Amino acid sequence: MRKLLKSAVIAAIATAVTMGATATSGAATMTKDPDPTLVVLRLPTQVQIKDGVAIVLSQETNKTTGYSWSIKVSGDKSAVKVHPGEYEAPAATGMVGVAGTTTWYIKALAPGQAVLKLVATPPGGGAGTVKNLTVTVTQ
Repeated sequence: MRKLLKSAVIAAIATAVTMGATATSGAATMTKDPDPTLVVLRLPTQVQIKDGVAIVLSQETNKTTGYSWSIKVSGDKSAVKVHPGEYEAPAATGMVGVAGTTTWYIKALAPGQAVLKLVATPPGGGAGTVKNLTVTVTQ
């Protein structure tokens, strides 16, 4: 129940930022940063954050399908640091094929604008699904 409530709060924050709000405080937990400012759950979107702020980006991942996520940063690459994605398996539900979550920790380093392109590559390669997160870092 607590996890469900936390997810609802996180979704509300992500929606507010998507609508143009600037992220300045937050209360989610992530191993790379004990208090990230923003958790992004839906893409495509854009966020504006201050230098030094942390973001957590989460995407549903079903490893049983063979698809995998990768991130490519374009634009001002020095504006952010993206830590490797961490996969979390779904809770033991007894259901086969249930998706887990891949989460990336992103730290704002300097003013600029970076575009994080998430690509879900199908098994065997080929063209994948692309989702963008545009991060504008201010002082």
